[in-house]
Amino acid sequence: MVVDSGEKNPAMVITISRQAESGGEEIVDLVAERTGLRVVDRSIVEHMAQQWGLPVAHVARFDEIALGTVEALIAEWQTSVSREQYLRRLAMVLLALEREGDVIIMGRGAAFVLTDPGTLHVRIIAPMSCRVERLCARQGVSRLTAERLLRRSDEQRRRFVRQSFDGDIESPAHYDLTINTAELPFGAAADLIALGARRKSRQRAIHAAGEEVAAQLLSLGPHPRLPRLTTVVWEQRWRTSRQPER
Repeated sequence: MVVDSGEKNPAMVITISRQAESGGEEIVDLVAERTGLRVVDRSIVEHMAQQWGLPVAHVARFDEIALGTVEALIAEWQTSVSREQYLRRLAMVLLALEREGDVIIMGRGAAFVLTDPGTLHVRIIAPMSCRVERLCARQGVSRLTAERLLRRSDEQRRRFVRQSFDGDIESPAHYDLTINTAELPFGAAADLIALGARRKSRQRAIHAAGEEVAAQLLSLGPHPRLPRLTTVVWEQRWRTSRQPER
């Protein structure tokens, strides 16, 4: 069990990618309680719609959905929003949230957009049999119907990430932490994520300090005695980032 010191790290950012019925929503609520971070999910779509002055339903046509060419053209004609506009605006919103910090971002392919070394990317999964049982218990549907719905959800999310970011949502290489909730209770998973976010936030602080020093050095201009000063700073930053945490 991770003991929360009560101190809130203002630089923490977490992205959560989850399979349907993997317990992602429940775990996110627990992480938010442990860290004090706000959760951003559907509000991303609402914010984008507000910026455009459009109904939320118009923007939601593209939200985490992979559309074929004809479908995308029809949606653009009906909503005055194109897939390209949606993705550009989505990337801008995600980057703004990362800069602001203190946030847990759910879905929207955030792990494929945000590259700050201090952002923790998490994937929450569970075996199909486990997810089927959860969906049956929650909605009272048959096992056959539950599996069909879950496979459709999985495929839709895979297609969205592949079409939008040319990425593989299932690849562990895109995440810092992958959690199987069939093996780990929700509370333990939340503790693990909170701990990971705190450790990653230290990298953000180091990275931000290095950026500030580099910017100050560059503002001084070239110096005849120190032709490689900026290079030395960047090499030192690289070595520091490779050192294991104690």
